[in-house]
Amino acid sequence: MCPVSAVSLAAASLAVCAAIVPDVVLAQPFEGAVTMRMTGKGAGGVQQQEMEYLVRNGKVRVSMGGPGGAMALISVPQEQKVYVLMAAQNAYMEMPLADAASSVAAKTPADAKITRTGRMETVAGYACEHVLVASATQTVDVCMAKGLGGYVNPLASMQRSSEPVWQKMLTADGGFPLKVTMPDGSVPIEVVKIEKKKLAIDLFSVPLNYTKMEMPRRR
Repeated sequence: MCPVSAVSLAAASLAVCAAIVPDVVLAQPFEGAVTMRMTGKGAGGVQQQEMEYLVRNGKVRVSMGGPGGAMALISVPQEQKVYVLMAAQNAYMEMPLADAASSVAAKTPADAKITRTGRMETVAGYACEHVLVASATQTVDVCMAKGLGGYVNPLASMQRSSEPVWQKMLTADGGFPLKVTMPDGSVPIEVVKIEKKKLAIDLFSVPLNYTKMEMPRRR
């Protein structure tokens, strides 16, 4: 049985993230680990968990836990695929990376608006600019940083039917979200640590002893 639903909190939170600060040119692309604190409401009230986001040569690995056991998603642009790793089952699933981009493009609302405020903040040692993402129903504040590369959301293609309007507006074009603030003042995502370091190439590939499973059909 697919354990994707076991990480619904992280999936809902992660879908907020994407890059909206353009024109970033890096002499040396960022390689290292970004730790995010995810906060949301669950059956037992407010829940928190940390998620690790690894970057190496354009590849991204997002690792998280949950009731169903550890889970990781690997985005590999070179192969145009996203791999979902399930450690407890020694299994993996795969999907086209293009699914995420096409779903965002198809669902971007015409009335959505992005406004750069010029207001700066330092989060986890990095400066970020507060950018407002407004739709007909709400305005969300996303603090975007330069220097970490464009954010990749491996979970986007899993959430086509559940993304709020403001999440659909976000696209990966050069910046990285360090903090997200909702209209009620709650912060579902905040980066708590950024580490520049060399990462093993094996972290970005499917282990040889994993068995392939089929992705569940979307309704």
